[in-house]
Order: sequence, then structure tokens, then C-alpha cells
Amino acid sequence: MDVGIPRALLYYRYGKFWEKFLAGLGANVVVTRKTDKVLVEKGLGHVSSEVCLPIKILAGHLADLKGRVDAVFLPRIVWLEDHLYACPKMIGIVDIARMMLGNNTKLIAPSLKGNILLPHLIAGLKISPNPIRVIKAFSHARSELSYHTGEPEFRPGEKRVALISHFYNLGDDYVAHPILSTFSNHGYRICTKDELPESILRNRDGFAENIRWVYERELYNAFVYFMDKVDGVCVVMSMGCGPDSLVAEFMRQQAHQHSIPFLQLVIDEHTGEAGLVTRIEAFIDMAERRKSALSAA
Repeated sequence: MDVGIPRALLYYRYGKFWEKFLAGLGANVVVTRKTDKVLVEKGLGHVSSEVCLPIKILAGHLADLKGRVDAVFLPRIVWLEDHLYACPKMIGIVDIARMMLGNNTKLIAPSLKGNILLPHLIAGLKISPNPIRVIKAFSHARSELSYHTGEPEFRPGEKRVALISHFYNLGDDYVAHPILSTFSNHGYRICTKDELPESILRNRDGFAENIRWVYERELYNAFVYFMDKVDGVCVVMSMGCGPDSLVAEFMRQQAHQHSIPFLQLVIDEHTGEAGLVTRIEAFIDMAERRKSALSAA
């Protein structure tokens, strides 16, 4: 059986696990190509203009898989531990995928509600009827779910920026390349939440306890951790993302209170690379002027 995985959204955290799991079941795994303009334009024709860019990108990858595979594997994360929910659009894209794929392409979409094991085992039986093989495939693939266990080390004197954004933004070159390359070309070490241990990302102290979206809590906790360790904070969020816009405002206020240089970039399918680079370079200039002033004081 040919089983497709869209290289978008949750793929950038769980993709390697899914690939190994499905291969262990005997499936021929087909992963879509990296995001490009053609895929984005495909996605625009299948979803509302009001949804965020990551959902539009995912729709484009789904459209690209239609007719090429026997089934598409697209788990739906409803909530994880502590009843932290995914955003409604992330939950609802699975229903849109079912309509997009029609009757000729099977959709395998286990719903994850706190437990990752049981839904995957049930989904695995739709590919391989052998429960022993399904359990072994899951156990073999589970190593791909590991988080960092220790905190990052920082070298004295290095220039650092905290890039606060979701893994599915920073992992997608189409979205992140101009941002990452601009900071790197100016000699900055880019600090992201993906290098932090789960104990920090899921921390419930302070305002974090009030955040009931799983990935937004990670963003906020990463911001709090890096705030006093970097020369500035850059938040990258998608136009139309309600949870991000709310949490980003709290981060902006907190950064202002601590006199931390703060840049908020809002992206969609119309965002031009030149505009991003110009804003980042202005932010870098501000951060370096501040750092020079503090050193001279």
C-alpha cells in the first residue's frame, strides 16, 4: 500500500516517527516534496482565505497527494497532556482533507486525545492486520519522539536572538529561509524552542498555566526562558492565528517591561522576502545599538 504523508504542519515534529512507523507496517511511504509556490497556490483553492498560512500549505500538500497514493496518513491532535488543545483550524483541517481526497484516496486520521499509543495502534491495523507487527512498528519508531533532555549551553560573547515560532513555521524552508538566513548572515546564533527540554516547554508556572493551547504554551515558555539570555526576541506568527496573536501580545508587553528588543513578524502567502529582510535588519541594528549603549554605560 502507498501511504502519503504531507510534508507540512505536524510533519515537522512527528514526521520521522510516522515514516518509520508506517514503513514498519510494510507501507510504501510517500512524503510530498518541500513546500514551493506551486504547492501554496494549490492549497489556496481548497481552504478559506481567512485560515493561516500553515493550513493553506498543508492543503496544497494534500492536493498534491490526491490520486498518487492509496491512503493519506494525517493524525488529528485534539489535545495532549494537561488537556492542552491544538488550535481549532489544526483540528478541523482533517475534515477538509476528507472532502478534498474524496472516495478514491483513503484517509487514515487517528484522533490523539492525550494518548498517542492507542490511536496509532488502531490506525496501524488499517494498514497491517497483524497486531504484533503494529506494536513492534510503534515501539521501533517511538525513539523519533524524543525531546532534548538538557538545557542549551551559551558561549560568552556570542550574539544571540530568540526566534519564537512554531516548529511547522521554522521547519519549512519556504516560510523560514529568509528569516533564518538573515540572522545567520549577521552572525547571530538562533535560539528556538526546539532545543529546550519538555520540562521547560510544558511548564505551568505563572501566566503559562492560563494558556490552554499546547503549542502556544511552548512558545511562551521558550520566550520566558530565553528572554534574559539573548540580545533580542523575534516572534514569527501567521496572519489569522488567534492563539498566536494573543500570546504574542503578552510577550511583547513583557519584553517592553524588561527593555528587551522585540520584533513581531506576521506572515502570509503574500509576504515578500525583501520586506522581511528589511525589518529584520532594522531590528538587528536596534539590538546592537542597545547592546553597545549598555556596554558603554
